[in-house]
Amino acid sequence: MGSFRFFVLWLFFIVACKNEGTLEGTTSSTLENKETTDKPLTTNLELMDFPESLLLENGLEEWEDFTNLYNSFDRLKELDLRDVEVNIMAISSRINKLISDKLPLEFETPQIRSRLKVVQMQAQKSRYFTKHYTKDSLIPSLKALYSHYNAFLSRMQILKEEESTVVSQTTPKIQS
Repeated sequence: MGSFRFFVLWLFFIVACKNEGTLEGTTSSTLENKETTDKPLTTNLELMDFPESLLLENGLEEWEDFTNLYNSFDRLKELDLRDVEVNIMAISSRINKLISDKLPLEFETPQIRSRLKVVQMQAQKSRYFTKHYTKDSLIPSLKALYSHYNAFLSRMQILKEEESTVVSQTTPKIQS
């Protein structure tokens, strides 16, 4: 009879320990899920101002593909970064469309094309990190995407400034 009590107590002890561990795991995973759903994942993504004057000067205010791409970047920086896959796919497809089409004559240069391809490559990286999300990869990838896009916008502006400087320096003065 003593061995029977020992066996029952031993069985009771094992079951009690097993249930205690399960309860702890359930509680902590519930708290983790609540914590991640309550707090949005955001970061400060800096985007240059829309180069409206540049487009107006070159008669490109109707360049819809470029405007749509800029608006996509502007929307993306306001979203919770856990749910941006669709937006990055849209950015990626808009960049692909820009690259496959001819750019306006004023911007059909190797410098602009190469910068746009760098933005395309970074968008693909960011898209990868949204599918295979890791906290340490998505945010730096998005920051790099914005950095490359800003460099693309900056290069467009610098190209026009350089062009106007060269034209004004090489235009002969007419003497009357």
